[in-house]
Amino acid sequence: ERPLDVKPSHAGGVAVGGRSDVPEGKATALDKLAGKTEKVIGKLTGNAEKHERGELREAGGKAAVTGEARAPHD
Repeated sequence: ERPLDVKPSHAGGVAVGGRSDVPEGKATALDKLAGKTEKVIGKLTGNAEKHERGELREAGGKAAVTGEARAPHD
């Protein structure tokens, strides 16, 4: 079970809840940096939810974390 209920989407990529009705997100340079930082902090502290949020933000931007977009890959 994934912490944020992230599942593959029928439209491609992954999304919170596996939603297919949201556009594919695009991470900006700031999203990639913030996502990588959050991912590493989550891994170091053993916080699986923070790690998952970091992965989503790094790949699909802030909207992918809030469920408003899909991340291109998992």
